[in-house]
Amino acid sequence: MKFKVLAEVNWWLWLCTVLLGLLGLVFVHSATQDRPDLADQHGKQALYLACSLGLGCLLLLPHYGRVRRLAWPLYVLAVSGLLGLWLFAPVINGARRWYTLPGFSVQPSEFAKPAVVVALAALLRFKGRSRTFDGLLVPMLVAGLPALLVLKQPDLGSSLVFWPVLLAMCYAAGAPTRGLLVVMAVGVLGAVLAYFTVFHDYQKERVDVWFQHFGWTDADVLGDPHVRAVLWDAGYQPWQALVAMGGGGYAGFGIGQGPQNRYDFLPYRSEDYLFAVVGEETGWLGCALVLLLFMVLVLGLLAIAVRTRERFGRLLCVGVAAWLGAQALIHAAVCGWMVPATGLPMPLLSYGGSATLAAVLGIALCLNVGARREPVFAGDGFQ
Repeated sequence: MKFKVLAEVNWWLWLCTVLLGLLGLVFVHSATQDRPDLADQHGKQALYLACSLGLGCLLLLPHYGRVRRLAWPLYVLAVSGLLGLWLFAPVINGARRWYTLPGFSVQPSEFAKPAVVVALAALLRFKGRSRTFDGLLVPMLVAGLPALLVLKQPDLGSSLVFWPVLLAMCYAAGAPTRGLLVVMAVGVLGAVLAYFTVFHDYQKERVDVWFQHFGWTDADVLGDPHVRAVLWDAGYQPWQALVAMGGGGYAGFGIGQGPQNRYDFLPYRSEDYLFAVVGEETGWLGCALVLLLFMVLVLGLLAIAVRTRERFGRLLCVGVAAWLGAQALIHAAVCGWMVPATGLPMPLLSYGGSATLAAVLGIALCLNVGARREPVFAGDGFQ
């Protein structure tokens, strides 16, 4: 009986997920082919993707209502995993983000994202709750605690993803406009306070350089010694990504032929700057294709949310769509230097087992929701 539900799954969205994962394999291979120290990343990513897709297919079988009953244990486990980094995780590149195990590592911040989505969906599934003071305060605390723990690792990029998710889910739950404005104001105020209290010096420097670069002209970049010094120091990573993106033009240099990639100018190109590799080697067309696939995926998840009257399932789909869409856009914006430089993988494309598994499981859970039609007798979900 469980296997009958597979006939109701939206396999087109699953195909879109697979296509994004396969494109990721192509560009991860291109980004690492000239780096002997990273030569194993392509094979590992293929294994991560295959295992993630297999587990995702298994997640389609049990009813998604079981996940609702596990919402708070999963949330506590995610927060505990973030707290445990301070005790058990080694310092890598100045940050404590990974538990290192034989042959691979685990990044708890990636699994905290779906855990927060599930917890918020369970919390906001009663319509009346979203219109009360504690109905906004408690969700902000639920999203804010892991966001703060992730920021302290430090991992600014991943911490930013929690706020679009919170805002989208509160909106879908029926929060009033003034409540949404409060959430936005708290997010802006929190960012300002974090700049002065939590940010490390290098993070402040990245923000300062980002503001400065809008006033630079071509003459400054080519001839001003101060600007040149900044571009070879604090502005090096975003500048090289911008050069790669701009150099790709309309159709790019070809897979594996991008000079910023091949000659090792572009740092962290298999992870935090993979979209810059896409832009350099396939140009505007390749970038448009990748963003189009993400748009199809996000809109498909939102379409499932619109068709689902059971509120937990609806909110779950909205949260996953906001998470994946926001993370993909932030990654692309970082590569185009439209926002300050911050490390954040592009879902399904960038190298990383934790990020790939979390994204695939989130999508599979939404497809699980879409494959089932739960009877709801209230006017709009649970009143």
